[in-house]
Amino acid sequence: MRKPCTLGVSLAALVLSSAAAAAATADARDGAAHRGSAGFGAPDRYIAPSTQRAPMQVVGRREIGRASWYGNYHLGRKTATGERLDSVHPTAAHRTLPLQSMVKVTNLNNGRSVVVTINDRGPVSRRLLIDVSPRAADELKMRHDGIVPVAIEQIALARPQ
Repeated sequence: MRKPCTLGVSLAALVLSSAAAAAATADARDGAAHRGSAGFGAPDRYIAPSTQRAPMQVVGRREIGRASWYGNYHLGRKTATGERLDSVHPTAAHRTLPLQSMVKVTNLNNGRSVVVTINDRGPVSRRLLIDVSPRAADELKMRHDGIVPVAIEQIALARPQ
């Protein structure tokens, strides 16, 4: 009756020792950069996060057209999503893209681009593809020109509300 119990205990000891050996070799490979001086816990020194961003993935088709920007008259007024238009956030109005989706707008005159959130419907004029907020217009360097040729690409689907 004693043999099965010892066999179970020795088998458990063998499994635990092999797991400890595997963890020790993994720590040696990592250089233990992710552990504190005691071998566990938070690192002793600050490890800066990677500054490299993941590339934006286009999820929609590319559209080319003309863009204008909201005049200062519209600041403070409610958009289609219910939020107020401000000059801080890069937002835009589009006729058909889903509200709250993210769109990359590129000024074709100078190559500058900005990522905006669609939060309104428009533009009213059929000649225009998109209306951008004053902040987005500043980043695209289009405020002086007023209307510029742009390319837009949807890079993120609408966030669930």
